Amino acid sequence: MTRARLAMRAAGGLASVLALASASGCGVGPADLSAEIDRSTRIEVRRIEAVRPMVMTEVVRGDTLESISRRLAGDDWVRWRDALGAELDARHLALGTLFHGTRSAGGRLEELIVVLDRRRQVVLRLDGERIHRERLEAPLVSTRRRLEGTIKSSLFEAVEEAGGSPDLAIRVAEIFQWDVDFLRDLRFGDRFVVLVDEQEVEGELFGFGELSAARFVNHGRTLTAVAYPDDHGRIGYYDLEGRPLRKQFLRSPLKLSRVTSRFSMRRNHPVLHRPLPHFGVDYGAPVGTAVHATADGTVESVGRNGGAGNMVTVRHPNGYETCYLHLSRYGQGVRRGARVSQGQVIGYVGSSGLSTGPHLDYRVKLKGRWIDPLRISSPLAEPLGKDRLADFLSHAADAVAEVEGRQAPADPRIAQSHRAPEAASPDRS
Repeated sequence: MTRARLAMRAAGGLASVLALASASGCGVGPADLSAEIDRSTRIEVRRIEAVRPMVMTEVVRGDTLESISRRLAGDDWVRWRDALGAELDARHLALGTLFHGTRSAGGRLEELIVVLDRRRQVVLRLDGERIHRERLEAPLVSTRRRLEGTIKSSLFEAVEEAGGSPDLAIRVAEIFQWDVDFLRDLRFGDRFVVLVDEQEVEGELFGFGELSAARFVNHGRTLTAVAYPDDHGRIGYYDLEGRPLRKQFLRSPLKLSRVTSRFSMRRNHPVLHRPLPHFGVDYGAPVGTAVHATADGTVESVGRNGGAGNMVTVRHPNGYETCYLHLSRYGQGVRRGARVSQGQVIGYVGSSGLSTGPHLDYRVKLKGRWIDPLRISSPLAEPLGKDRLADFLSHAADAVAEVEGRQAPADPRIAQSHRAPEAASPDRS
């Protein structure tokens, strides 16, 4: 319909209303209003904008970038799958990740926002036949906090009561893992203090950042850790004399597990039913539990090895060798000759080989002889260089004053905007 016709229809409607008003005795008629209305005035009718339908979905178990793109974009799914693949790791789609956007009136997906977390989003917009991509990050504000608590039942519960999170509890356990077995050594009344950056986004708690110092009192024994870069710039934790808390070996290749069978020179084999030496320690855990390299080293062998099933062997400095048996599968990049770092995932718990159920058989050799992994005398990691020790001791003194509550944080509130500048987020399509 043309604009002229719309104007005529509007004028006719106005005349009808006036006629009704006159008939109803309102005392106002067309003649009375004729002087008020400028007949030359054009009546503008604005076009109603086309409705842009909303679209929304989230990642569920079994989803792929293809299945998500099909739900969102229909026949145009290939273009959107490729654009999403440039921003997201297709192999690790987090359950619950939210996708929402808008379609054109014709049903074509035009804009899509991927909510990675409360701070980060990926925005994709269709421009002609191209999709422009942009990553957005909300400003992050960090506040130094001193959290203190007492163990009543578990470290997780105590850290949460102190205002922390399960992730923070894991980090505390990782710092002291070489000196405290948090599955067997915890005692009622053990205490901890941590100095950590509490992070907020738009006034709401987002998480915890740098953990600059910590203290743990276990059964009367006091352990203190201060964060400091090593000679290669990597952040590590050191005691008050500048010695690294990190040892050459982790106490266990699994973060959470239980010992189901110990090192023994004579054990009744659960499958063969006869006495045989057991040169390792069995850790019971569900299939798929991540297995971590207990020390830096080089992969000596990967593959099937008879009754040991799927096995990885790693060679370490100082004549040590570790073996990880009965795996279900291997970690990414784990192959003969590859370098692995302490804590790196090298496989996953399984039940391959001669096994009655899912578990990890962990073994250690020292200069060709099997030794008990639970009794290993772990050498210290590389200490700080002497030229840096004096600077560390000065830094540690300030950190300990904060841990003990004798000194307020030097910079209690640090605002950091992590939003990428325009130049840092160009169209990468």
